[in-house]
Parts: sequence; C-alpha cells; structure tokens
Amino acid sequence: LLLSEEHGLPLATRWDFPVSSATTVVSYSDASREITDPAASGYGAWSVVGATFVYIEGRWTAQQVARFSINVLETVPKDAGTFTFIAYARSVGLRPTHALAFVDNTTAEHVAENGRTTADALHALNLRRQQRLVAEGVHQASERVTSVDNDVADLLSRGDVEGALRFPRSAGLAVLRLEPDAPMIETDSLPATWN
Repeated sequence: LLLSEEHGLPLATRWDFPVSSATTVVSYSDASREITDPAASGYGAWSVVGATFVYIEGRWTAQQVARFSINVLETVPKDAGTFTFIAYARSVGLRPTHALAFVDNTTAEHVAENGRTTADALHALNLRRQQRLVAEGVHQASERVTSVDNDVADLLSRGDVEGALRFPRSAGLAVLRLEPDAPMIETDSLPATWN
C-alpha cells in the first residue's frame, strides 16, 4: 500500500492538475499568518475549470493578523475560493452542484465537515458557508491536504504569485486571476479570536 506522503496529493505529477468537472468544483486554499511580519501574511486559493487555472490571492491587514487565529484565516479563503470558483464555472456555462475543498488546516477541515466549534468566528464562518451552500444548491465536502502537497496555494498565500503560476503555465493551462467573492472574504463582521 502506497502512502500519500510518498506521492502526495493530487496523486499526479505537476503536469496534471485536479480538474473540476461540469458538476463539481475542486479547489485548494491556504493562508499565512506571520506575527512578526504582517506584510508577509495573506491568502490564496486555486482551481482548474476547463483548461483554465483560476485563482484568488491577497494580503491580510495587520489588524486581521492581530485579531484572528490561523484557523479563522485558513477558513476564509477556503470558503471564498469555493464560491468564487463556482461563480466562474457558471459564467462559462457549467452547472456545479458539488464542491470539494482541500485545505491544509485540520481545524478548518473539521469545522466544515462536522459543524462543531466553540470559537465564535469559526461558528460564524461555518454558518455563513452553510447558508450560502443552501442558497446556491451546492453540496460540499472538505478534505485535508498535507502542507507539503498544498504548495501552489501556499505560494499564493505568501505572495509568490509568479512561483505559483509556473506550475499551471508549464502544464499549458490558461491562467486567470479572479476577484474573491466579496461576502465570503469579508472579516469585519467576525468576532475577534482574542480581545
């Protein structure tokens, strides 16, 4: 039996990417939170829809880094990426009914899959995600991906966009940066992790 650590996810070489189908959007996301260097903190998420590598990327503010745990900051782009990529898939004529979100944060994955948390911000994010999934008619599963296998999203979260884009470009994919879904990337309404 081969272990995922031996080949990593998505169980393919860098010439292949997990491609969303007409009904399922597959996405990967990551966040970085650097206390000593807030400018190095950010988020990224990506998906392949058709033959196009679509992604979102941005920087956290110093206030967001100070207010929120990494668990909260990992959850935000997971959800924002999902709905950004669903909207893009619909704009090119696909009809997604399912989403599979890969994230390298165990807490973000656990809350999405089990719906239980005592952290107020994570509870608010999960409620927001669930309400949106119902409104959009989409069923979602979340899975954990190891950090080492989440390298493209990690590069995006750290602001190394060119480093991240070398992979889809070398695979011959078109590349398109999207604006993140505004209601899902918003953090002002979330309770702070710390007072």
